[in-house]
Amino acid sequence: MGWRQLVCTGFLYYGLQENERIQEWKTSLIVMNPKLVESFRGAYADVDKTDAVDAAIIADRVRFGRGIAPQYVHDDVYLSLQRLTRFYLHLTQQQTNLKNYASSYLYLTFSEWIRTKPFSDRYSVTATKLMKKFKSAGDMAELTVDDLQELLVAFSHNHFKDPHGKAEELNQLAEDSFSVPQGVIDSVHLLVKQTLQQLELIDKHLNRLKKRIEKLMKGINHPLLSIPGIGPVTAALLLAEIGDVFRFPSEEKLAKYAGLTWRKKESGNFRAEETFMTKTGNVYLRQAFLIAAQSLVNHNEEYQAYYQRKFQETPRHAHKRALSLTARKLVRLIYAMLTKNQLYMTPAERAKQNKEVKQENQTVDSVVKDDIADEVEVKPIQSNKKMKRTVAATSSSRQKELNGLTNPSEQYAVNT
Repeated sequence: MGWRQLVCTGFLYYGLQENERIQEWKTSLIVMNPKLVESFRGAYADVDKTDAVDAAIIADRVRFGRGIAPQYVHDDVYLSLQRLTRFYLHLTQQQTNLKNYASSYLYLTFSEWIRTKPFSDRYSVTATKLMKKFKSAGDMAELTVDDLQELLVAFSHNHFKDPHGKAEELNQLAEDSFSVPQGVIDSVHLLVKQTLQQLELIDKHLNRLKKRIEKLMKGINHPLLSIPGIGPVTAALLLAEIGDVFRFPSEEKLAKYAGLTWRKKESGNFRAEETFMTKTGNVYLRQAFLIAAQSLVNHNEEYQAYYQRKFQETPRHAHKRALSLTARKLVRLIYAMLTKNQLYMTPAERAKQNKEVKQENQTVDSVVKDDIADEVEVKPIQSNKKMKRTVAATSSSRQKELNGLTNPSEQYAVNT
């Protein structure tokens, strides 16, 4: 029985790989990106969407062969981490949507509260309790400043440095907020309360997921936490999608897998000033790099300066462009750190290390030259022949030993 090829998805791959009947067929399993098949379907003028037709198109795509690289499937640790981190991203997106939804209704009852933002976190514990207690700004305005101060002290556990001043501010905002019809207040307040309850539930789920992710990350050896601005969850988002970094021959391949590349657009002498991001790779990895880049912009001086420099280069799409380029710069850092298993160094530390390496290389070069000079055999000049070095063949190998040269590591391909 000859070799056969069977195209499958990631999780199906494991089930088929362990199937005894499949093993008897001597089948070669292929994990293909569905986007490759979907694009290949466009080559057919008019075909139906049935299981038989889909199987025929997939078979044609496999026979076509181009773009099918050696396969890679995450091991159990990365697969488990990947499921958790992707659901974590899903919940954070739901959290953002619910907050925007709640803000739109909260504006009807506390318009000035939304406009001026009296709390650093609009959905903090104290703010949430106040929103649940008062149906509208008019109800809050009926309280005296002293009564409102007591509520703030109780809800925040005396967290505010100046609770009386904060109570006066909230009272003034309540009076300045516009009023809404009485028949709408109860309905809107119910929607706000239920939305806030959903947000509290999502917070509990996120905390549980975070603890589980941090527990799994303890079993993975990586240097990413040494980067200022990268926490356990952000590092997990990156590692879960990258997997074995050595399957990428270069950082360019990793950037392409993440979709953080830009296509050229040229024709003759024309060259487009704006190029668009490909976004053809792993959407979760691209999102992880963008999240990490934003965190580094907030907490890392090196990347903050780089972001500001790119932000000022053009007025069009300044933030998106600067953040995307910062994420692309981060790809180079992540790839170097993971392949070399090296901790993060600040620009000053890298300059110091480069200086030390340069000095060491100069010292090695001088030692090699001295050794070569000692081993040179000088013969009398005969028939206009020049001096002959007897160690020319060995100097090259000694230089390699002193410089610590080794064979390059095995390179791996990835199906992007």
